Amino acid sequence: MDLLQKFAGVEIKKDARITEADRHFCQAHQAAYDNAKDSLQELLCFWEDAQNQQAELLAGTDTSPSFYIGSRGNITLSRADILNQISSRHSLFIGQLVSFFNKTYHLSLSIAEIEHSLIPDKPDDRWTDDYEDRVKAYTEAMQTLSVRYTDVLDQIFLYTDGRELSEQALHELKEKCHEAAWNSSTGQARFTLKKCTLLLNGYFCSFHDRYGGGCWEPAQKTSDILRGIAHFETGSFSCMSHRISSIIQGYNLSSDFYEFDGCEKVLSLKMYKNQRVDIKFSTESYARQFISEYLGDIC
Repeated sequence: MDLLQKFAGVEIKKDARITEADRHFCQAHQAAYDNAKDSLQELLCFWEDAQNQQAELLAGTDTSPSFYIGSRGNITLSRADILNQISSRHSLFIGQLVSFFNKTYHLSLSIAEIEHSLIPDKPDDRWTDDYEDRVKAYTEAMQTLSVRYTDVLDQIFLYTDGRELSEQALHELKEKCHEAAWNSSTGQARFTLKKCTLLLNGYFCSFHDRYGGGCWEPAQKTSDILRGIAHFETGSFSCMSHRISSIIQGYNLSSDFYEFDGCEKVLSLKMYKNQRVDIKFSTESYARQFISEYLGDIC
């Protein structure tokens, strides 16, 4: 009993890392994931029994046992299909949880990396002598595997280095801003500050000539920095100036200059054909604060 209480305590401790709403989502999917295995195994038994009965009744007629219960594509069940679904539900479960946390907390957690940590790797070298044995072992492992939502949480918090999920979102945002603003090869800043204006020097935008005019497109680096500016302006991930949002999503912008109406800290953006982008703040103090907190000061 003491051992059971110990494990229960560990479960509670892990759950304490997430909110009640998060926990409800995880537990609902855990219950459905667990139930799916039992239901699919029952379906497998039922399907095999149905096919055995059909085979007995149609014996000597040269007719497939699936003729009446699975022909013409109306029902496409098979033993392989059901077993495959039992195995594939692991990826579905992990994907649902990771996608939920990515959407809820504006994260960029890798579903593939977390799957790789929790699900056995499928044998891929079919020309080795032990390939069939490894496939058999893999298949058995996938059929018996049981992933817990706390296992997924462990991987998520390994990725965040123990940071709270809300803190991780801001950490990722500032990291992307820093990567956009600095040349990783040379260690040189791609920006300068001139009074209230942040000058982004390098490939930060492009102009495309077209018949009768042209269009502007911000580089990905610019979009990353603009996401940081949007958060700097509002302190929120979900609340963003419509103008900033339209520039981030835009690849066919008709103008080289945009004012950020309704913003207090940032005023406008200007693009140039030499691929420079200028972002003007309302005060030099705000510009320096943004650089310090999101881009990194120049020594």
